[in-house]
Amino acid sequence: MQANRGRLWQIIDENSLITGKDMTLSTGASSTFYFDCKKTTLNGEGLALLADIMLEEIDQFLDRPAAIGGLTLGADFIVAAVAMRAFQVGHPTIHGSIVRKEPKKHGTRSHIENEMPAGTKVVVVDDVITTGSSTAKACDQLLANGYQIVGILALVDREAGGAQALEKQYSCAVRSIFKKSDFPRVAGGSHCVSSIPKTAVGA
Repeated sequence: MQANRGRLWQIIDENSLITGKDMTLSTGASSTFYFDCKKTTLNGEGLALLADIMLEEIDQFLDRPAAIGGLTLGADFIVAAVAMRAFQVGHPTIHGSIVRKEPKKHGTRSHIENEMPAGTKVVVVDDVITTGSSTAKACDQLLANGYQIVGILALVDREAGGAQALEKQYSCAVRSIFKKSDFPRVAGGSHCVSSIPKTAVGA
């Protein structure tokens, strides 16, 4: 699994981490770096690696979830991949739920796709946590629909205080596969793809 984490780090660093120009984050703030994680979650190898690692991380939470869910669009591909991979490897079933940004305007008019029964334990997932506002929207809607949040899991934590805010607000553990400081180009160190930080491979 350490090799898988190292390879996933490399895919993110090469494809998803954009530096060298000012960019606007979803929060409205400006930044000189941006994690465009769709370039990893829409990469076949990246998504396969992510699904296996996410399953490993989900098993670290104290309560075993029956579902994972998150806000569209950041969580969509992660949720689908993890649910499928759990089935493929004989892992206890994990259902997927997707929170819409607004209720569906036709058909079921639901706010959550594939809504689970009240009391369902869920790990809320996202691709990137900055302030945590997008993840919080998913959490609030899942709670409003009766889910029990047992953990929050992201692909990348930008280390901007969002993880701590979410942990305090929802009284659950918040984990991430990688942190901003795992990427030398945005952590103050010199960048070399062949020199993967030890924290990125679980050492």
